[in-house]
Amino acid sequence: MKNLDNKQKIDLIKKYYKKEEKILELSLLNYEGHDVYIILTYNKKNDSYKLRWFKLSQITDLNIDRYMSCTYVSHTVINMIREDFLRFKVSSIFEDELIGEQDIVWLRANIKTAVDNEINVKFKRYLPKSLGHLLDLFIFIFRNMPKEFESFLYETMAQLTDTTERYEYKREFDFNLFKGDIDKLFSYQICQRGKKYYEESKVKFLEKIDDRYFAIVEGNEKYVVVINYNESEEKMRVYCSCPCEFYCKHIYAVILSIRNNEFNRFYKIMYKNPNKNLLERIMEFNYSLCLGIIEQNFEIVNNYGEIELVPILDISGKYNWEVLEDSEDEKLMKQIKYFLDNEK
Repeated sequence: MKNLDNKQKIDLIKKYYKKEEKILELSLLNYEGHDVYIILTYNKKNDSYKLRWFKLSQITDLNIDRYMSCTYVSHTVINMIREDFLRFKVSSIFEDELIGEQDIVWLRANIKTAVDNEINVKFKRYLPKSLGHLLDLFIFIFRNMPKEFESFLYETMAQLTDTTERYEYKREFDFNLFKGDIDKLFSYQICQRGKKYYEESKVKFLEKIDDRYFAIVEGNEKYVVVINYNESEEKMRVYCSCPCEFYCKHIYAVILSIRNNEFNRFYKIMYKNPNKNLLERIMEFNYSLCLGIIEQNFEIVNNYGEIELVPILDISGKYNWEVLEDSEDEKLMKQIKYFLDNEK
C-alpha cells in the first residue's frame, strides 16, 4: 500500500463502496500539502446518504473504513441540490487549460444540469469564474465537514471573490530563508520600507521556537510576525498581524534580522495551576510569550497571533503568574515588583 499513488488509493475507495450509488466525488490533490478525497454515496438498503472523506496519505492498508470520516446528509438537502442544478444552462463539463501536477481540484457529480447529464470539472487551485454556478455545491460539501476543511472552500472560491492575492500570501511556498532572493517576494517599495524598518531597529523581539520564528515589529502599532520554516525541505509560510494581505515591510525586516542573527528573546510567563506541577504545565505549552507590562496588564502574544493585554492580578486581586524566562538584568521581574509594590 505504501507504494500506491493517490489515483490507486482513490480507486480502492471506490471499489470498497461499489455497492453504493456514487452521487459525487471531489479530489483535492497536493492542496496545501494535503491530498483529500471526498465521496457522497446513496445506500439503497438503508435508504441513506453519506458524505465520506479520506486523507489519502494516511491510507496504508486495505481496511478502508479505518481511514474514513463521515456524516449523514438528509434526503431533503440532496433533492434540493438536484432540483437547483436542473435550472443551470451553463455547461458543467470543464478542464482547466493550466492543469498540471500541483493543486488539482477535481469534481465529478451524478447531478443533471439543464445542458449536461453530470458535472465533471477539473481545475487548478481556484474555481474559475465560468464555474461560478458550482459554488453552492462546494459550500454544501465543506459545510458538512469539519472546520479544518473550510480553508479549502474559501481558497477555492477566491477567484470568484477577487481575493486570490490574499490566499497566495497565506499559502506555503518554496524558499530558502537564508539564501533566497527576498527582493523577488516583495515589491520595490516594500523592500525599501522593510530595509528602513530593519535599519531603524523596529524589530523589537525575535526568537526561534521549534520551526517557527516569532517577532514583534514596531510600526504605527506593534505587529506580530510569524515565519514557519521547514529547513530540510526549504518551505516557508509567513504571517503578520498587520492589515496587509501581502508580503509586507514587517516581514521583510524580520527576514533581514534572522539573516543577520539579531535575536532578542521574549519574556515567558505562565499562569499558575495548583493542580499541576511546573514541568506538566511547560510540557503542555501553557506559557505565553510576553513583551512586558502596560499599566495593569501583561502584554502577550495570544494563540491567534495577536497582541493581547491580560491582567496581572486575578479578579480577587491575587498575583498568580510565574516568570519562566527573563532578561539578564531581570527587567520583567523589576517591572512586576514595581507594579505590586504600588498596588499595596
